Amino acid sequence: MMNKPRLCLLLLVTCIVVGTLFYIKQPTYYRHILRHYRKIVISHLQLNTHLETFLSTDQYVLHDGSDCIYYDNKNGLFHPKTKHPRFIVTGGAGFIGSHLVKRLTQQYHPTQIKVLDNLSHGRLHNLQYDDGTWPISTIRDFCFVDLRNIHVALKYVTGADTVFHLAKVSSTSNHSSAFYETALVKINVMYAVKVNTIANLVLTEGGWSTKSNSSVPLSEQMKQYENDLVHSHEFNIGVVRLESVYGPNCDFTDLNEQIVGWLIAKGLSADKDSLTRWSVREEYRDLIYVDDAVDGLMLVYEEGMNKGVLDVRSGKRTSTKELVQMIGNVSEEKLGRRVTGRYEFTSGESDEESHDDGKSILRWRPKVKLEDGIWRTMRWIDKNHRKPKVLVITLGQLRGGPLAWKSLHKFLLRPYNAHLALHISNFTSRTYLHDIAQYIWMEEEHKDWGVVLQLVSETCGNAEIVGKWRNYCNIPGLFMGGIANCKHRSHTSVSFAFRWMLQQKINKLQLLDKYDWFILTRADELHLCEHFDFTSTTDSNILLPTGEHYNGWSDRHLIARSSMFMKVINITNELVCRPDYWLNKLEEIDYELNIEVVQKLIWDDMGLTVTEHPRSIFIVRNSGDPASWSRGRSHPELSRFDLKVKYPRELKSSKIYCKIRNITSVMESIREYN
Repeated sequence: MMNKPRLCLLLLVTCIVVGTLFYIKQPTYYRHILRHYRKIVISHLQLNTHLETFLSTDQYVLHDGSDCIYYDNKNGLFHPKTKHPRFIVTGGAGFIGSHLVKRLTQQYHPTQIKVLDNLSHGRLHNLQYDDGTWPISTIRDFCFVDLRNIHVALKYVTGADTVFHLAKVSSTSNHSSAFYETALVKINVMYAVKVNTIANLVLTEGGWSTKSNSSVPLSEQMKQYENDLVHSHEFNIGVVRLESVYGPNCDFTDLNEQIVGWLIAKGLSADKDSLTRWSVREEYRDLIYVDDAVDGLMLVYEEGMNKGVLDVRSGKRTSTKELVQMIGNVSEEKLGRRVTGRYEFTSGESDEESHDDGKSILRWRPKVKLEDGIWRTMRWIDKNHRKPKVLVITLGQLRGGPLAWKSLHKFLLRPYNAHLALHISNFTSRTYLHDIAQYIWMEEEHKDWGVVLQLVSETCGNAEIVGKWRNYCNIPGLFMGGIANCKHRSHTSVSFAFRWMLQQKINKLQLLDKYDWFILTRADELHLCEHFDFTSTTDSNILLPTGEHYNGWSDRHLIARSSMFMKVINITNELVCRPDYWLNKLEEIDYELNIEVVQKLIWDDMGLTVTEHPRSIFIVRNSGDPASWSRGRSHPELSRFDLKVKYPRELKSSKIYCKIRNITSVMESIREYN
């Protein structure tokens, strides 16, 4: 019989052999996780407590790409039949990234390019051309994700042959945290490139003029991990060093980010701020126009892989004083007036001396002279710093048909260069609106929309009022239709549910910071002429088209500034989270309670003001539209287009404003519109 020591020794040897075999059989990336990643993350957390919450609680899972079109682990965002080469651009909605995406689409099909961005620093507008067209489909090719989450990076940084990594984290309050997280994103992307066997990675160093990064040291373990990835020889890597890149799409509101854009913007506004003196650092910078920077990135991809860090710089350094003088000279020549401000120059740091490896290895030379680049940037800022950004949101089913949808594009989206969001609960087939939308938000269809309102009540923070909203069904009216066991007609509770869900979408995507105006509308509104210009209106919180308000304020087409929009659509929270207050208010009404009346009562209670604008839109019914309320009326000018008008007074008002007697010719022009 074997004694205890021998038995223990045998068991130990067996465990070692089995464990070794198991370890050897694991894929390389699992062994890498065990040997490196966990050890480095843990040691890094011990040194940097401000990242501990981020890594341990997975707080960035909110931006997990769940709204993106994802195929499988092998192809990621790419359709399996998409031809090669395939490209992913992280930070592709940012300043440099958006220009790179446009350049790639000049050489490759848009389906071969995917953009990953969390829009904390970038904007969808950056991807748009001046004429309103797009280089890619923002529904198919853009994915809203946060790459600070390692699981998200592993899932979405896949399926490509090459990754251009340009993403960075921006923070106005905590530069140290932003720098750490930018480094973490880079490591996550590099790790995903390795794990998912992507052949090429091109990344940038620098590109922004701020010098605060150098004062924030990374842990030695994180540096070592990055170094191990770079020298793993499991993928090709090209590293581009950029400094002081400028041009269109730059963030000209931040001096630390964009000295050229900031100086131009201050100069353009000097008439208003002529007594203001701004303090700027006197520094010497190697200024590169963004198109030349993109040239450098493409050359690194084509000729500079695995050749170390390559400088893309002109070799000519310009002082801040010289730059101010040059901006004044350019504006005087081109605009006929001197664009300059009043500055107080203080001492500061300057760009490091450049090496010539970018020029010698890549044969790169800047093509855009500084004066020309300043003028191009000045034209862009002058055009865009006063140009409002508009988001049009359609709620509910996509009714109305192609003519209504084309009229939306012709008379509202295109004139105001507005973006479109479809917030829908059903998807039957691809439509014209799907092709032109920048956002598509799908919601589950409910037979009982009380499911959503009950969820709202559970988020109010008061257990005593949960479910009390159901008492509204005891009040005669129309505003709670679509709730199980509620006698209210129609399906108006859908509108309440969608408004609350819309608030969640806007918060998640941080859209209040991206747009100046929001228009909440319906897909079945037909536009007869260009929409009333709302962008210069300052008198009221809410703009509504005239007529059809039914003793209250209509919910079909409302316009509000971004600063007020969330309050304007906060109807659902008001009703559900303050049931006792609003039950008493509504019971005092001695006429029929519809959604228009309820909305007016709540807006009045909030102190919101409303102004009516001339109407150029009317609701139509297409032959294939579902109808739970008005089935529409035949109209001789619409029948030939297979449409009915739902509210004839809307059509009459629209014809008066648009100065149209017979709408047949307008309808024909809409049908031919492309």
